[in-house]
Amino acid sequence: METVVLSILKRINGERTIYSLFHLLQGKRSSQTIQDAHLYKITPYFHTYPSVTREGLEKMINRLQHRGLVEEIADTKVMLTGKGEATLEQELSKYRLPDYLNGWKYHQVTDTFWERLTLLIQVSSNLINQERSFIPVRNKRETLTWVKQYIKQQNEDRYKLAERLYGELICALDNEKTKPELVVLRLTGYRKIGLTTMQAAEWIGLEPAHYHFEFLNCLHAMFDKVLGNSEAYPLLNGLIRKAERNVPLTISTDKTYKLMQKGYTLEEIAAVRNLKQSTIEDHVVEIALSIKEFNIDHYVPLNKRESILQAAQRNSAKKLKQIKEQVADASYFEIRLVLAKYGDVEWS
Repeated sequence: METVVLSILKRINGERTIYSLFHLLQGKRSSQTIQDAHLYKITPYFHTYPSVTREGLEKMINRLQHRGLVEEIADTKVMLTGKGEATLEQELSKYRLPDYLNGWKYHQVTDTFWERLTLLIQVSSNLINQERSFIPVRNKRETLTWVKQYIKQQNEDRYKLAERLYGELICALDNEKTKPELVVLRLTGYRKIGLTTMQAAEWIGLEPAHYHFEFLNCLHAMFDKVLGNSEAYPLLNGLIRKAERNVPLTISTDKTYKLMQKGYTLEEIAAVRNLKQSTIEDHVVEIALSIKEFNIDHYVPLNKRESILQAAQRNSAKKLKQIKEQVADASYFEIRLVLAKYGDVEWS
């Protein structure tokens, strides 16, 4: 967990408070958190550790400070020290960060998929062993009802269903860069109870947070495969909530976007919604981050956009003040909007 925190702090580079990290791991769907996640290229960690607490994070930062790995440069803002950089590099040489982790893309489907998958496996396993009396591994009525209907929809022999599910899982989990056993240890079947997160971590010999991130890495790698070739994985593909495959806008931003599509200006939207102009501008930046085809030409002239990108290339793309000093006629909104739209472009 410390390695993950250090790697995120390195990317933030003292430009945001430690609580931006807290909101990132929790998956707070605010415009600021979403913008920061994209700007600092830390979207893989979005909503990947929702159990994190402010107190727990504060204590960890204090420990890191006490060990000389980070130093406070302003109130609740810290940077890695030389020792911290060296320690992070050393840790990453032993354990690389997850390759497939993609919290931003998959945070809304991961939990539901896992609940459905584990119950479907348990039911299939017991059915082919003629066992109809067992305690379901999931007790949410919504999940129980959904899986029951899903099995009926397949309209095939229980043995064929189980064989198909097994075959898809074998292929979907086959990856040299992940550890499929971290997932398999958790599965419950006929006369076999899957391990809890803590039990699996202890069994495999990993710190609980390390196990958690590697486990998510396996699931997200599986999602990449399944969604990338849905025809090869019809059963697994069906377990993923179709309505939530694409990350939606926050509720407030979606309302703003609908008004924009009707031709309202940002000033008119602020008046209609009784919100500050700056809040509406936050929404526009979020739209630029979330909707690839969104065109910002109406909000930032081409020549100004090029000046902003050139200034961003010369400086840290996150230090808005430095860019503003070099492009005096650009507003902070215009700078943020350009970085949101083109911030992922790698400049030579």
